[in-house]
Amino acid sequence: MKFSYAKSLSLSVVLFSLLPINVPAFAADPIRAMAVDAIEFRPDANVPGVATALIAGDPKQGPSYTVLAKFSPNTRVPAHFHPDQRVITVISGTYYLGGGEKFDEAALTAYRPGMVIIIPARAPHFSASREDGTVVEESGDGATGSTLTEEK
Repeated sequence: MKFSYAKSLSLSVVLFSLLPINVPAFAADPIRAMAVDAIEFRPDANVPGVATALIAGDPKQGPSYTVLAKFSPNTRVPAHFHPDQRVITVISGTYYLGGGEKFDEAALTAYRPGMVIIIPARAPHFSASREDGTVVEESGDGATGSTLTEEK
């Protein structure tokens, strides 16, 4: 009997097609999309005027997370820092951010929608919104938290 590579390949394809194939679990998970105005925000107990919504992950455990933060008009967040690096994307309104251990209105820089800001781990900073309020997306690697560097 003469060996035929083509027949051998055909037989392999047929046999392979009969075997169950393990598909990774994530392949079956649906892609989710959310409109920012349809997301349920909850007031942040530590920062009056700020409401948050968990989008992905868990900031208390990690390894990574994404939250949305909605600032009411004329909100001020006192100086603080986080143990992890933060990547902030401005979604709507104007976000005002400054670096330092005490809130300083003159040190605020205005960031408009579409801008991305990276705050290094343990870098003291403060933020604010003005008359239009703002929504930002914050991502980082948890577990995370905030440590005030000044009184509220």
